[in-house]
Amino acid sequence: MIKKFLMLSMIVGYLSAGLINALSIVVNEEVITLYDIDKAMQQQNLSENQAISMLIDKILYKQEIKKFDITLEDKELKEYIKKLAQTNKMSLEKFKSAVKQNQDYKLFIAETKKRLLNQKLISKIALGKLKIANDEDIKMYYDNNIKQFRVSKNSIEVIPLEKIKNKIFNAIMGEREQNYLKEYFETLKITANIKIIR
Repeated sequence: MIKKFLMLSMIVGYLSAGLINALSIVVNEEVITLYDIDKAMQQQNLSENQAISMLIDKILYKQEIKKFDITLEDKELKEYIKKLAQTNKMSLEKFKSAVKQNQDYKLFIAETKKRLLNQKLISKIALGKLKIANDEDIKMYYDNNIKQFRVSKNSIEVIPLEKIKNKIFNAIMGEREQNYLKEYFETLKITANIKIIR
């Protein structure tokens, strides 16, 4: 009797595991399981469609990184973090300590790696295709977002444009890069070999 019960438990467990890890979607020969979708929904509080879209994007992103042979050396990451510390007028140790107070340092490193890989990918796919922000673009951005450039929250005085021109240029270009990447990956989704299996 006990043997039968154990055998039945093992079969049910095996079937459940099979269902949980069942194939759901294949993107250019890479698999997304029902478990992956469920996990993304739970961890990031997403609907099923949002989770699927996000997982497809992740796979396409990884495939593009591989396609363009984009890598990130530890040395590059350390240099970038060192520059972040210098920009914030901190020693490397103080900067790390400040980051650890606000978030898990491993998560910060993972996000930083992703950001650097993203920048490399953008430079590969968007090279020569992005309109470079000019003085007119910078002035328009400044005028349209003037509240962001107040000296303090309750002040009506604003920081002069000349002092924050580089910051605005970077914001505009960052926005354009993100929009270009979004369009690029939407096009990839259309052309990708995506099969729904369920």
